[in-house]
Amino acid sequence: MKSALLIVLIVFLYSFQTLFCAKYSDNYSGKSENTSAVFCVLEGLFLCLFTLAWIGFKFELSPTTALFGMLNGFLLFGYNTSLIKANARGSYAFMNVVMLFGIILIPLLYSTLICGDRLQWYQLAAIALMLISFVLMNLHEIRLKGAPVSYYVYCFILFLCNGLYGTMLAIQSDYNEAEKSEMLILTFGIMSIIAFIQLAAKEKKNTFKTFCVGKKAVLPLLLSLISASVAPNVLIIILPMVNTAVLFTVQSGGVLLLSVAYSYLFFKEKLTPSGFIGFFLALFSITILSL
Repeated sequence: MKSALLIVLIVFLYSFQTLFCAKYSDNYSGKSENTSAVFCVLEGLFLCLFTLAWIGFKFELSPTTALFGMLNGFLLFGYNTSLIKANARGSYAFMNVVMLFGIILIPLLYSTLICGDRLQWYQLAAIALMLISFVLMNLHEIRLKGAPVSYYVYCFILFLCNGLYGTMLAIQSDYNEAEKSEMLILTFGIMSIIAFIQLAAKEKKNTFKTFCVGKKAVLPLLLSLISASVAPNVLIIILPMVNTAVLFTVQSGGVLLLSVAYSYLFFKEKLTPSGFIGFFLALFSITILSL
């Protein structure tokens, strides 16, 4: 019961992050190409401070967790970078499907091949249905004609980074659960530093001006940062309780369902027939995996 409530909480938190981050991006007063880098820097700083406060400002780090954290920081930065690069070169819908496949398939391989977990046939069927639902909900917007080879390269990197990021959190939790908060701090701290260096190399003397986001962007940015800081801390609590593949399938599907609901309620976007089928397939998949 506790794990189910925490999963519901994390789904809402990540969906809020997506919603508020979109509002922040729409209202950011600086160069649009700096929107993501600025958010990454602030997200890392905010999450590190929040997590330190969460654990009472105690910080104990073994060499192995330090290695895991640094690797995951680069994976998280690779995820953010490939997301931007792929989106600039081709279809967002196809990229989104690839990204979602990564966060499910790679943890699934880890849990079955490395950890030796054996899912029931109906759980595997539900995961397959979720993957199909991702395709159906994005099908009407997938446009691949004319996309350069670099687009597919960045999509593949996105697939790997998104899947390995969650898997690395699970690996570290299995290795030393007591340092899972430190793992989170190091992951986002490294990502924040790399993003700042990249931003400074590009903007030079104007680097700090990029953080003047504008009055309209402040509130959605703050709400997004709060959601983005609380969600991973809840995630690392759930990781030891639930099979990794099941957890990320329910999380990803739940966030996507809420994102579709937000689009319908707030942006008046309508579901296509394939999207409608995909929506209910995802809902059915989550129901099966929750049994």
